[in-house]
Amino acid sequence: MFKAVGTWGLPLVLVLTGCGSFEQEQYDITLDQAQAEAVPYACTDKTLEDPEPVPGTGGPSGLALQQRWIVRAERYGATSLEVPDFAFTLPGGDLATLDDDGGPDVLGGTTSDSGPFQYISIFTRPLEGEEATSVNYVVRFYIANDSLEDDSIEGFIDVRRTTSTGAGTDAVDLEECTSKVQFTGRRVK
Repeated sequence: MFKAVGTWGLPLVLVLTGCGSFEQEQYDITLDQAQAEAVPYACTDKTLEDPEPVPGTGGPSGLALQQRWIVRAERYGATSLEVPDFAFTLPGGDLATLDDDGGPDVLGGTTSDSGPFQYISIFTRPLEGEEATSVNYVVRFYIANDSLEDDSIEGFIDVRRTTSTGAGTDAVDLEECTSKVQFTGRRVK
């Protein structure tokens, strides 16, 4: 009887310790240089009766072409993404920043179980000098892979900027612009 327990005990321990083993991965990220230097975007004038996105190309994103990202396991199976201080230049020169501390930024994300994976920050800022007008930003880091432990990853960073007037349920969107830059990454071993 003890022999059977010893025989089955080791495989059972290995299976149990292998579950949920994701803790942290680091990736060296390279942004698509052409896109990062002339950011593709699409803007939609929401005040038109039949609004349609108008594509264009803006200036440089302001993001470093080479970055190191860290993906960490968090409580309840969630993950977080740490990136260098984020400051993305949108069409018209508007700057989307996650905070003003100059240090790395951390975004909450999806579970580590299976991909794709998303890390999102949503924030609103009032427009100075314009009564009851605000700008809403959605910053999204999207990793298209099925696993956060792959040797290479790919995806995109996109920033959506929506200008609106009014507040709460009375808010009316005036314009929405989305900018996107592709990236690839290699796992640091």
